[in-house]
Amino acid sequence: MQFLALLALATACVAGPIASRAAIKPYVKPKSTDLRSPCPMLNTLANHGYLPHDGRNITIEDFGKAIFESTNWNADFGIFPATAAFGRLKVSSINLSDLNSTLGGEHPASLTRKDASAGDSNSVDAARVAQLLADSRTSFLTIDSVAKTRNHVDAISKPPPTAAELGVAQGEAALMLLLMRDTYVSLPVNENNVTTLRAPKDRTRVWLLEEKFPTAQGWRPAEEVVQVADLGPITNAIVGSQAAQGARS
Repeated sequence: MQFLALLALATACVAGPIASRAAIKPYVKPKSTDLRSPCPMLNTLANHGYLPHDGRNITIEDFGKAIFESTNWNADFGIFPATAAFGRLKVSSINLSDLNSTLGGEHPASLTRKDASAGDSNSVDAARVAQLLADSRTSFLTIDSVAKTRNHVDAISKPPPTAAELGVAQGEAALMLLLMRDTYVSLPVNENNVTTLRAPKDRTRVWLLEEKFPTAQGWRPAEEVVQVADLGPITNAIVGSQAAQGARS
């Protein structure tokens, strides 16, 4: 999620066409020789064949096309962060494993990965995912439950996240809720409807741990094209909930 979470900083987007209702490509478990990143979304796209399954030689355009074809999210969700990462890495194509670096977008205080200072920051940490799910007392993740997890992860991160890294991490949380939601909020997302967002734990667990689209748990591509600007109200709501919960603790 580190890579795509840079979209939390974006403020503009271009509307795209409605995606075709083609069936989701099948999931194929990665082999030991396939390369993966710290981002569950990008790994999912590779596992389903929207990005090269071996995780190698991927271009900026590949990221945009993969996002749009698989989720009906605007291609800018892939193009914006890819352009930034490619610029920092000074490359025209990458392997997914290249993103497990500071220049590639890896950062502390991830919801799903250990900090680099604690060991493997590329592979999913089942304990962190379990904590994320346990922080909600219902069958759903919500703005408030995710904010609770964010406060916990921020507090234990070593080193503590910088202000910029914290903003990215909050964007990651917003992206997760938006992607895994079971309530198809009328778009665009705004301060009035954002509180209805909820992500079923069963589908979120499958996505984060297995890095595949949880179609068996009811997930499907968005009915309307999701825009980058839809992340803003969700991120703001998470930030507000974090502050409110922190003030009560």
